Amino acid sequence: MDAIERVPISTPFGVGPVNCYLILKNGLTVIDPGPATTEAYEELNRSLAGIDRSIDDIDRILITHPHMDHFGLVDQLVEESGASVFAHEDAVGRLSDPIGHFETERAYFRPFLLSMGMPTDTVETVLELPEPYTDYQDPVTVTHEIADGDVIDVGIDLECISTPGHTPGSICYLAASEDIMFTGDHVLPDITPNPLLTLVPGSDDERTRSLPTYLESLRKILEREGAVGYGGHGEPILALQDRARETIAHHQDRKERIFDLIADREPTTAYRIMTEMFPNLPATEMFSGMSEVIGHFDLLEDENRVVISERDGVKRYEVDTQERE
Repeated sequence: MDAIERVPISTPFGVGPVNCYLILKNGLTVIDPGPATTEAYEELNRSLAGIDRSIDDIDRILITHPHMDHFGLVDQLVEESGASVFAHEDAVGRLSDPIGHFETERAYFRPFLLSMGMPTDTVETVLELPEPYTDYQDPVTVTHEIADGDVIDVGIDLECISTPGHTPGSICYLAASEDIMFTGDHVLPDITPNPLLTLVPGSDDERTRSLPTYLESLRKILEREGAVGYGGHGEPILALQDRARETIAHHQDRKERIFDLIADREPTTAYRIMTEMFPNLPATEMFSGMSEVIGHFDLLEDENRVVISERDGVKRYEVDTQERE
């Protein structure tokens, strides 16, 4: 579609550049402008100048999900342009107070990670590491809260498809007339997105079951045959449904690998399984590693294939006795 520009925006994160999308119809729409860095602002400004536009021309900003590499720059752009901001209703609280949400998560996950068998010193390290990254985001006031099935007119109709899992409040925008879906980090061409553990929207004491939710959301993509995926990172996904199937299959295979690791052994912790699955994992990646292992245990629990016991405040997983028969 000639009216869409993909603009890779630098980030300070290991994932590399984030894709910002410009829709040049019915004014100027920006999807996911990137983190709150000088580099991101200058790159976006140069890209807009290359098509004879400027920050002042932005009419609306759409956010796919509340991760700072996607929304961090929004507040500065709104201040200069007066643009409207669209985001899923479950993302609104996180966007309005990202630092507060970060602190609430830390308070919850400190005892939670201990209960999963992670040593105390490791827990403290894991929870302190992300703090410097909070500098790359500013609070965002969402002017238009959107939900599954809503349609936004940006010169073309964008249908909002709620796809929680990678994070609450994740949303894909389907331009059915153009056979394009903006997928954020829900589906990516080369990376298997990690459904990170986080808090249920509106709660400070209940975690998400992120992986089961994520797989359910991926299956919604399979219902939309034909669209090309415009993801949050990397090149366009020409076979979007195939990539969604690959991602589902990856998680099913990983689930079975974890099941095999706990077969014929004494009850064990999620932390112990993580260290076996991902030996020598740096502390910077341990929260992701724990999210992955616990997510697959959630799947096995939903299938009644594992049981969970608790001793001395630490939870342990083992194969359900019926599975052994």
